[in-house]
Amino acid sequence: MRFGRALLAALAVGGLLAGPLASGASADGGLVGLAAPSVRSPIASDTFYFVMTDRYRDGDPSNNSGGVTGGVERTGYLPESEAYFHGGDLKGLTGRCDPNDPSDEGLARLKRLGFTAVWITPPFVQRTVQGSSAAYHGYWFLDITRPDPHLGDEADFAAFMSCAKSLGIKVFLDVVVNHTADVIAYPQGTAYVSLARKPYRTAAGRAFDPWDFTSGRSFPRLSPTRSFAKTPTVPAALKDAKRPAVLNEVTRYHNRGDIDWGSCVGRCETDGDFSGLDDLMTEDWTVVKALADAYGEWITKYGVDGFRIDTAKHVDPYFFGRWLPMIQATAASSGKPAFTEFAEAWMQDSAQLAEFQQTRGLPSVLDFPFQDAVRQFATGRAAGGLMTALFGEDDYYTSPSTNAYGLTTFLGNHDMGRIGFFLRTQSQDQGTDLEQRDLLAHDVLYLTRGVPIVYYGDEVGMTGSGDGTDKQARQDMFPTKVTMWQSEERIGGAPIGTGSSFDRSTALEAHLATLARLRAEHPALATGAMIPRGSSGPVFAVSRIDAAQRKEYVVAFNGGADAASIDVRASTPGLGWTPLLGEGSVSPGAGGSLRVAVPARSTVVLEADQPLPQPGAPQVSLRTGKDAVTGRYRLAATVPGNDPSSVTFLVRRPGRAWTVAGTDDARPFRVFLPTGRGSVQVAAVVEDSAGRRAATAPRTLRITPFL
Repeated sequence: MRFGRALLAALAVGGLLAGPLASGASADGGLVGLAAPSVRSPIASDTFYFVMTDRYRDGDPSNNSGGVTGGVERTGYLPESEAYFHGGDLKGLTGRCDPNDPSDEGLARLKRLGFTAVWITPPFVQRTVQGSSAAYHGYWFLDITRPDPHLGDEADFAAFMSCAKSLGIKVFLDVVVNHTADVIAYPQGTAYVSLARKPYRTAAGRAFDPWDFTSGRSFPRLSPTRSFAKTPTVPAALKDAKRPAVLNEVTRYHNRGDIDWGSCVGRCETDGDFSGLDDLMTEDWTVVKALADAYGEWITKYGVDGFRIDTAKHVDPYFFGRWLPMIQATAASSGKPAFTEFAEAWMQDSAQLAEFQQTRGLPSVLDFPFQDAVRQFATGRAAGGLMTALFGEDDYYTSPSTNAYGLTTFLGNHDMGRIGFFLRTQSQDQGTDLEQRDLLAHDVLYLTRGVPIVYYGDEVGMTGSGDGTDKQARQDMFPTKVTMWQSEERIGGAPIGTGSSFDRSTALEAHLATLARLRAEHPALATGAMIPRGSSGPVFAVSRIDAAQRKEYVVAFNGGADAASIDVRASTPGLGWTPLLGEGSVSPGAGGSLRVAVPARSTVVLEADQPLPQPGAPQVSLRTGKDAVTGRYRLAATVPGNDPSSVTFLVRRPGRAWTVAGTDDARPFRVFLPTGRGSVQVAAVVEDSAGRRAATAPRTLRITPFL
């Protein structure tokens, strides 16, 4: 986020903005030795395929009814309805596990498409039917200690994991820590009751706030009849249905009623039932440990590589600081030190989303602001400046252990709908032009910072029926019996009818494989420093830097209906660039820049023919100020020239050693310090592309609370 001159002047007048400090090793007190590389997530170079197991492929029809007999209200199996189980299972997703067999439709197919990781919807035992829908999606768990019988058994899951490992594909499980299936009922009705109206009470009747007991103190003993805003009751048939068994105790839940999505602000988001699902008392250490132990078994028993965490913003803000260390300890003891997590926190503001990494300790979050910006850009509703503005806010994610490179990026999902639906309904294009927009959206996904996630079925042009969201975005890859999906429009092909999506080849499938090969052959396109190079009308451009080879790549994207160009002030001078993707051209631009011409609705990737020039002596200066959006203190470094340097920001609290606040490898160089009170010393160290360093002299910064 950039600040206008008026705001900067106001901060300077208020004494919050310090002037530049002289650079040079003579005054740095040895700080140059503390420079650190910009961090990269363990999954930074991966490409994910997100698959709803029930909708991918039916490898074993004998488990379609989940091992029970009776009508749909018991089996949950009704393939003619979009709201019930359709028969996809673990055997279907596994396939024959033969990477040399082009007809293998399971994990080997994903390997052929270039995917290195798969995220599967929760595989756990579900409450099969709730209301007029079944739990085919996996988010209504009863038992998180074993697979749901509709998907297979423990042997099937072990075989799935064995196949994934043999193919070099990581497996991430979707896990739920906020709620269980809807088992608890309230005689008083489902309307949410606030803490102000009815506080929590101990079994002895004393009012208390559960958040006061998240630091490790013994949690109060609670009573089903005295402690909650509502009286929890459970049908006899479900009294002992949950596993781990402690989750059958009704005092392990908040019992306040449903979240009112129209008026909810504050605690109702963490204490209310999500659409009726039983909201866990995650403040209770017993619950935290039970969830850690049960999910940890999937690491120790099967060797899963990571978790995607559902509804993360609905648990209490202290939960992840308690639960994640236990998960990481289990992973480390199981020989998986690279085990990691990413979480769903559905919000469109980068500064707010970053707080889940900065204050809640999450390694990564799903990048909803990215999805929103790419949707607008790829549909032609927004110019390239929107993407430049998005990447201008990336520094909010920078900390000693996180940054925007670890964000998990996506174009659509099982809740909001598919990118194909957005393109079809929000752009003016059809036919080939529409297909080009689909390819463009995936170019942005694969070639900018972040870890790309492709939603299953997008690669075959699925769009969506009705409003395109929720159930309407969860189509079958195998022959579907849902009538409306048989006639649904597909991008790049005719409606599927009664055929199988596996029997068709699409331009997007081939393009995804090409993008995956490009990232593998040129790793900088996946994990190299990304420097936004600005925008011009419908075009925006970035540089990606290969630090080891001292090589620059330029990537330009055009979301417009006509060819357009952009002048890029690259770090590598001259016109010696080799095209790796696209049919653009390069010519001299204004002021020594590189003019890149990009055809309509397409992307150009260029590789410099020569290494980066040797930079001059490194210099750095430091400014500080209070961020008007977050209230955090901003440390901003100025580095002369256009060398792709990196800057490490350092902080020292009284009586302590210097620590890294974060390393930024793209201009503008910034980090944002946590809010608080007191004085700290700050400094900055620049490292240029040739490995030379310089540092500012330390200075004292007084931190005051955000008012």
